[in-house]
Amino acid sequence: MARKWGRRSEDQQYFARLSRAEVWQHNIVWISFVLLVATGMMSLIPTDWVTTMFGSYTTQVYYYRRIAHLVLAVLLIAGSIWHLAYGALTEAGRQMLKDMIPTYTDAIQMKQNIQYMLGMSDFKPKFDRFDYREKMEYIFGLIGTTVIVLTGIVMTFAPYFPKFMVDVCGTFHLCEATLASITIAIWHFYAIHWKPGQFPQDTSWLDGMVTMDHLKHEHPLQWERVMRERETAKKRSDDFSFLDTPSTKRQFNNLPEMEEE
Repeated sequence: MARKWGRRSEDQQYFARLSRAEVWQHNIVWISFVLLVATGMMSLIPTDWVTTMFGSYTTQVYYYRRIAHLVLAVLLIAGSIWHLAYGALTEAGRQMLKDMIPTYTDAIQMKQNIQYMLGMSDFKPKFDRFDYREKMEYIFGLIGTTVIVLTGIVMTFAPYFPKFMVDVCGTFHLCEATLASITIAIWHFYAIHWKPGQFPQDTSWLDGMVTMDHLKHEHPLQWERVMRERETAKKRSDDFSFLDTPSTKRQFNNLPEMEEE
């Protein structure tokens, strides 16, 4: 049986992969998106089916479906704006965006990883904080969210736009929502939650934490950097460990206070 390196692992040393703000941003966006898909796709259900299920309440169901869809859209936009502001105005956010920028190394690692997964090579590339799959998903997610928001705005304020433009936006809105739903359900959920070693879920979406063993297997370059930083910090701590001795503490505590000039 494959060794697990998730929360069931014996290695219980954790690493903060996501900050609290990043966890909230992620959860606001994905929850609002899932509910938007549910309320949006409901409009594609044949009216006869809805009438059969809700009878005389069909009109109210459609009314509140539209209201819920608009409220969730505002929540998605708010979460996206918060994320962009976080990336522009905070040091951690700027570093995250910097780490998300695709490089030539990502193209090389993609080729190496495909060869490894197909059994054409024994070499498994060592990924950093974000691998090429995560970067692709993030970039396409930004593009998809932009398309969804812009086309949704046009559809919401349809009387102010030409009918042809509204119809085109409606088609793009539906196609992008369908594509995003399939991508998340298959690509994202397998890569993050369902693949061997992480099933049934990676709980970092709840608290931002992963085990050090998980980091070592999934993002070895980042793990190596973290271990070097910890080793450096430990050496510095050992160099000044004499300050923690009782005699030294007494000496420092008994020093006379500096007189103000």
